Amino acid sequence: MVAVLFAMYVFSWLDRLILSMLVTPLKADLGISDVQVSMITSTSFAIFYALFGLPLGWAADRWPRRWIIFGGVIVWASATIACGYARSFEGLLAGRILVGAGEAALLPAAYSLIADGFPRDRLATASAVFQMAGKVGSATAFGFGGLAIAYATAHESVSLPFHGPAQPWQLVMMMVGLPGFLLAFLVFTFKEPARRGVAKAAVAKGAMGSFLRDNAKLVSLMLIGTSALAICGYSMTNWVPTFIERRYGMAPASYGLWLSAMNILAAASLAVSGGIVDRLYRRGMNDAHLRFYSWLIGALFPVVVFTFFAPTVWIFLICYGIVQFITVPFMVYIAAVVGLLAPSDIRARLLAMFLFVFTILGLGAGPAIVALITDHILHDESRIGTSMAIVVIGGAAIAFVSFRLALSSLASAVARNRSA
Repeated sequence: MVAVLFAMYVFSWLDRLILSMLVTPLKADLGISDVQVSMITSTSFAIFYALFGLPLGWAADRWPRRWIIFGGVIVWASATIACGYARSFEGLLAGRILVGAGEAALLPAAYSLIADGFPRDRLATASAVFQMAGKVGSATAFGFGGLAIAYATAHESVSLPFHGPAQPWQLVMMMVGLPGFLLAFLVFTFKEPARRGVAKAAVAKGAMGSFLRDNAKLVSLMLIGTSALAICGYSMTNWVPTFIERRYGMAPASYGLWLSAMNILAAASLAVSGGIVDRLYRRGMNDAHLRFYSWLIGALFPVVVFTFFAPTVWIFLICYGIVQFITVPFMVYIAAVVGLLAPSDIRARLLAMFLFVFTILGLGAGPAIVALITDHILHDESRIGTSMAIVVIGGAAIAFVSFRLALSSLASAVARNRSA
């Protein structure tokens, strides 16, 4: 089950990120600005990813989760291919909206399946293994993307059915969308686990509201912290390729494999940190998930401050890999905490709520904030690194404070759950 969900999540990130490596040809072909680029690569995707996540989370709490995921994969694969047929900013924007709507089906249903399929003291590890797919997907996007761009450039102006001569970026979009149609059917290769910890019928209608009232402080602080880290992570994912091109003068074919390697390193860190958290939890540390995360942010904060002022691209890449140790795993800890505390029949909706908030603020606003600082405050495209430094340093600081303030609430909630 986790292997299939992992593969789907990898390709969702490939479809999601590939445009961040196509900024230069997109701007040249469509004549768009950095702000319009951020609308296509992040903001439009984020808004509809977040909006559709709410009803799809509700659906995943009530109907077979495998079918929810199957439909989502078919939609986003079709939309990615449709992006390759776009000939204007508006057409590409519409395609990205549909990609966001389709991908919204995966995470709430997948984390709900994992929470029902694993014991509570292995949730962080199982969630971390699944979440590794996000960074493997990033690595695939940066590694395969560089090769795909080189291949598409070598076959420039090839004529396609119902399209005619295609630009290289259009060919790339079509290539990365096609595998989704095969992946969708893999969801039927495993059985759906029974729902565990369903709320009693008498309180089921008010279970969501009751949970939020009982855990208001914890949920609020987790939302603040994860949204801050989402802003950091999505801003870097969206703009780091452009930053490398502008600051260090490297082309995608040159830096793609190195970015891929840094993302694989970040993915490996997820499994390690998930295992550590589960071990701390088994030893009786009720607030292990957020306590360990806050330790990690505090220890790596000096690297966060230095990263975007690195004198060479190689030092930057090392720092970028390290910074991802704190910007990547927030969904792992959120999913594990929700799996520990929430009844199964509100779990997908609760995760969808978290996804809604930090997707709107992280993916929707984060890259756009970087673009606005670059275009309207610094007035210099070459200073995009300064814009990213402002966003990432501030976000990491906010997350650290939020998680430290949430420790007592998490500890008491887990203690109540264990006693029950």
